[in-house]
Amino acid sequence: MAMAAQVNILIVEDSPTQGKLLRFILEENGFIVDSAPNGVKALECVRIKKPDLIITDIVMPEMDGFALCKALKSNPDLRLIPVMLLTSLSDPEDVIKGLQAGADNFLTKPYEDTFLVSCIKNIFANQELRKNWGSGSEVEIMFGGQKYFINSDRMQIIDLLLSTYENAVQKNNELHKAHNDLMEAHRQLEQKNIELEKVNQEKTRFLSIAAHDLRNPLTIIYTTADLITEELKEKTSEETIEFLEMIKQSSKFMRDLIEELLDVSIIDSGNLSISLEPVDMMELIRNNVSLNRVIAGRKQITVEFHSIKELPVFQLDRKKIEQVFNNLISNAIKYSYPQSRVVIDAQRENGALVISVHDTGQGIPPAEMDKLFKPFPRLSVKTTSGESSTGLGLVIVRKIMEAHHGKVWAESRLNEGTTFSISLPIP
Repeated sequence: MAMAAQVNILIVEDSPTQGKLLRFILEENGFIVDSAPNGVKALECVRIKKPDLIITDIVMPEMDGFALCKALKSNPDLRLIPVMLLTSLSDPEDVIKGLQAGADNFLTKPYEDTFLVSCIKNIFANQELRKNWGSGSEVEIMFGGQKYFINSDRMQIIDLLLSTYENAVQKNNELHKAHNDLMEAHRQLEQKNIELEKVNQEKTRFLSIAAHDLRNPLTIIYTTADLITEELKEKTSEETIEFLEMIKQSSKFMRDLIEELLDVSIIDSGNLSISLEPVDMMELIRNNVSLNRVIAGRKQITVEFHSIKELPVFQLDRKKIEQVFNNLISNAIKYSYPQSRVVIDAQRENGALVISVHDTGQGIPPAEMDKLFKPFPRLSVKTTSGESSTGLGLVIVRKIMEAHHGKVWAESRLNEGTTFSISLPIP
């Protein structure tokens, strides 16, 4: 066998990128390399200068790899040049076509550099053996329901089939390595999940402590500011009263934000506790509407409730469902214009109780609808009287509804209003 520095290899590859990569690998291993973009150009190169080996892609324009190999093997002056078929195809029929064309070796892409060089060395090691075998008679075979005629000599057939088997072994080794890498990545991911769960539990515990420690002082600040406001209402300036109102609203907002952050944290940690009890849904909604009418009255907003009769008793967590209705109704009031109307409808639909809260406010742009049930959404729509919003209420609503096997969704039209609806399966 000639030394690598004396071996000339012709690359036949229509992809410039693949051709350059293959050339780099071969030259790094000491081979002399020429190239051609297709079978037709390759035959022209071979007539000018015979290479020691031809490595050819199969799928190429003008003349593919099978046709090139067949043309070489049918020419007495060129038939002894070994041909390696290089392809990304994996159809077993490719092997039969390679046998028909008289190819010497078969390599699938992608391949490892060392494996490619090993295959080339095997070709030259077996080349002398092939010279000692005469051409065998044509063999007729059936494969995949079709008839094929093969006239390659026996050693050439053995070389091609062994190279195909070697490819299969190589791919199996690569698959085994990939499987081991995947299992290791899975193990590391499980470990990270355990660590993250610990961090999440610590976060929940911290928020719980923070909420407990902050809630009481904020409540005291709010209550004290409210008492001072009532006491000084007729005795001090409007500016002082305005400052006191700012203290009240800021402390209330901070208290609400802390409580909702704690709610979200508990829900996300998977520790949301549902305490089921018998609930008359219509009575629960009526009570919630009555409470919110006081707030709505400050903006001269009318709140209507259209109830239905003959509903069974639901098994629900009363406090959490009240939290859902309070959020939806208070939101409708916040984003409605003064002297407008909020309507709550209840109806049966496909075995579920559907309750909808309609407002005639600004509406929500279509591009922002998918942000509604995400934490701290940045929406262009603002409250109509400067009311505050934590940006967590709808996230909590969705989680509570999911815990009750229910749903929540929204529909909106700009300048016409928004409807938030929930559904619960009727028992």
